[in-house]
Amino acid sequence: MKRMEKLINGFKTLSEVERLALMKEFTLSVADIFAQYPQKMMAEMMPFCMNMMKSKGMDMDRMRSMMKNMMG
Repeated sequence: MKRMEKLINGFKTLSEVERLALMKEFTLSVADIFAQYPQKMMAEMMPFCMNMMKSKGMDMDRMRSMMKNMMG
């Protein structure tokens, strides 16, 4: 866990531009993991994502609407 803490703390020190660039790279890795282990990832990530969305006042309808608007 110390490695994760170090990474998280390093992320917090990045500028907004650097954070966005890192998140884009990270997203590619996450997509690969989802492709390899779809059932496991859905089981582990969906509850986390739903809790995160709820804590930010977002529901699935609002998320879908946002994504639709972003896709044009």
